[in-house]
Amino acid sequence: MKTLKVLLIGAHGRTGRLIAERLHHDAMPFRAMLRKSAHKSEFAAMGAEIVLGDLTNDFSHAFDDITHVIYAAGSADTEGVHEQRAIDRDAVMRAADYARRRRVQQLVVVSALSAFYPERSGFALRHYSRMKREADEYIAHRGVPFAILRPGPLSDAAPHGAIALANELTEHKPEVARADVARIAVRCVTLGIRNRMIAFVGGDEPVDIVLDSLRHEPPHAIRHAAPTSR
Repeated sequence: MKTLKVLLIGAHGRTGRLIAERLHHDAMPFRAMLRKSAHKSEFAAMGAEIVLGDLTNDFSHAFDDITHVIYAAGSADTEGVHEQRAIDRDAVMRAADYARRRRVQQLVVVSALSAFYPERSGFALRHYSRMKREADEYIAHRGVPFAILRPGPLSDAAPHGAIALANELTEHKPEVARADVARIAVRCVTLGIRNRMIAFVGGDEPVDIVLDSLRHEPPHAIRHAAPTSR
C-alpha cells in the first residue's frame, strides 16, 4: 500500500498557499504543482516536493506515486471565459481522469457555492459558476472517490474554525475564511471523507464537529435545483 502523499494543484493561489501551510503544519507529505519555477523555494521551505505543470496541457506526470489530490486552482477575477473554461472545468476534468487511472484514494476539489445556481449568479459570475458545476458533475460520475467543497463568498480574514452547512436554497451567505476552507480540504483527507459534496458558508458550528457528522452519514448524489430565471 502506498504511503500517503498529497498532490496539491494550485499551490500558489491564495487558498492553495493556505492548504500548503496546513499540510506542512500537519506533517503530511505533499507535492506542490507549480506553473513557474520562480515559486519553488517558498514550497520547498515547507518540505514539499515540487513539480512543474501547466493546467492547460497534459499534467499527468504530477500524479506519479500520489495517493490523494487536492485541486485548489481557479481562474483569477480578472480573467475571462477562456481561462474559466480551461482552469475551472477542463483541467478539473483531466485531474479526475488522471486520478482514476492512477487509482488515487481521494480527489478533493475546491469548487464554489454558486455552482448550485449558475443561472441566478450575477453576470460576471455566471460562466464561472457554470464551469464549476460542470466540473463537479463530471467528478461525481467519473468513478474516483471525491470530496467536492462548495464554499460561499471567500474572505482573507483569520480562520474562524466554524462554518454553517448550506445548499442551493441558502439565502444568507456569510463569508467564510480561506483558511477555514484550507482546513476543511485537509481534514477531508485525514478523515477519509469520500463521495460527498460539502457546501458551506461562515457560521458557528465547529469545523471538526461538522465533518465528523458528515463522515458518519451515507453519501448522497449531487442534485441541483431546476434553473430559475432572473
